[in-house]
Amino acid sequence: MSLPSKLDPDLIILNQAPQNRNTLFCSISKLLLSKNYVKPSYPEALTAREEDHPTAMQLEKMGVAIPHVDVQHIQEEKLVVVTCPEGIVFNQAEEPDSTMKVHIIFFLLLKEKDAHLNFLMKLISFFQQSSEMDQLLSAKSKDDVMALLAKHLY
Repeated sequence: MSLPSKLDPDLIILNQAPQNRNTLFCSISKLLLSKNYVKPSYPEALTAREEDHPTAMQLEKMGVAIPHVDVQHIQEEKLVVVTCPEGIVFNQAEEPDSTMKVHIIFFLLLKEKDAHLNFLMKLISFFQQSSEMDQLLSAKSKDDVMALLAKHLY
């Protein structure tokens, strides 16, 4: 995934109000469908995959989630970033029956089956940098988020 072409300011949503995870999935799906970045099968696939394989992880200071779907549901590779300082409840990756609050959600739209592994490794490395993640969560502008992501995910 070549990040600069994948970053779209319209796909960076800062300070999202707390809400139900499925409500968030619905609004993100509508946005992605309106831009033709995903196929009509995306919304259902997103919810089903997150139910079967939760993606929420606890970092040092916050929770993150990386919802994604199989490549056949994607039209164009993109990255969606949602920050929610108050948190949105997700099921945990490590303990799927347990829930936790997630503060940053990275929706991965990937078209190549194995290409995401390299990108995921960069993302995990970024997650380990507490001060950078704090900056992302408290970012006041989409430009700040894009600069931070470009710095760490190239």
